[in-house]
Amino acid sequence: MSHNQTKENIWPLFVMGTQRSGTTLLTRILSAHKDIFVQNEAELPSIFDGEKSPRILINKIKAELTRHDNIDIDEFIQNGCKVWGLKDPQLTEYIDVLKDFLPDSKFIIILRDGRGVTNSYMENKWGLGTNAYTGAIRWKNEVTQQLAFMKTMPENFFFIKFEDMLQDLESSMKAACSFLNVEFDAEMLNYNKKESYYEIKKENMHTFKKPDMLLTKKWQQKLSVHEIDVIEHVAGDMLDDFGYQRVGKPIKISKLQKAYYKCHQAIIGEIQLQYKWRRFRTQDAIRNFRVK
Repeated sequence: MSHNQTKENIWPLFVMGTQRSGTTLLTRILSAHKDIFVQNEAELPSIFDGEKSPRILINKIKAELTRHDNIDIDEFIQNGCKVWGLKDPQLTEYIDVLKDFLPDSKFIIILRDGRGVTNSYMENKWGLGTNAYTGAIRWKNEVTQQLAFMKTMPENFFFIKFEDMLQDLESSMKAACSFLNVEFDAEMLNYNKKESYYEIKKENMHTFKKPDMLLTKKWQQKLSVHEIDVIEHVAGDMLDDFGYQRVGKPIKISKLQKAYYKCHQAIIGEIQLQYKWRRFRTQDAIRNFRVK
């Protein structure tokens, strides 16, 4: 072990949350710290396929970052990086494997209002939640898994609400830095002015702008009254638990309606998913051609 390496900075930090919960924005902010680097997503199936011991997975994560983004984590550590890690909403699918990283690794979980998340699912058309019913179910199920994971060793987890982060970024990041055992870096508040190692896209454009509380209220204008009622019917108890005030009215959803929502998800979701991957493969081919 190098004199610049410690037990803590060898083990990665994992940033988790549902899709569209603010994980990318949080990654941008954390990585604006001079001593923190968090990779914005990776090819998780290739990392978690095969042998799953933490030491082997750490090496595979490092190799993936080098292959995909030409980032040498060991070099970052040698140059003073105190915290390094990986952010990916799909980490929720690998919680059983991630349990083996405790107690050495730390985890950050970010939560966003399920109505805002469901609205974003529907708007982005990624096949995640094609309607209010299936989107709310997905959000509730994933958050439930994340919270159960957090309860296994609470001291290794930092929990933050998307809305609180936007409302008081400085206090939120000071708390995050305290959790990570690093001094607060004021440059985190200027994350939008820092150069990013990933390109701007429609889905992450807000991570290149200053914090905007309007993002927390967007769903109120975008969702219909019925869609809000449906989401609150499905996930109202979880919204209540985290202080998200209900604005709709109680409703009943018939078996026929549920069947329609599930059928809509199965058919439209698959179409959206196939379109998404075709588009990503085309973009990757273009990038690889430019590199050559």
